[in-house]
Amino acid sequence: MSHIDHPLIADPMYGGKIRFPKKADESLKDALKSFKRQALHAKKLTLTHPISGETMSWKAPLPQDLQDLLQTLKTFDPV
Repeated sequence: MSHIDHPLIADPMYGGKIRFPKKADESLKDALKSFKRQALHAKKLTLTHPISGETMSWKAPLPQDLQDLLQTLKTFDPV
């Protein structure tokens, strides 16, 4: 995603140095600095088993750390 100027939060390989939005307050900066994993989540995954051909699906709720990060991001007003 960084190649289209949308790096992932806490991506150690492609994210590079943290770039804060121009008007980021300290709570947003702290939340972004302290997030220790890639900010990625799949609510649902579905695939076809390569041997049996069976369709397999998994669902997972949004983890609390991502919920907290999203809540912090929602309070940020870039204007």
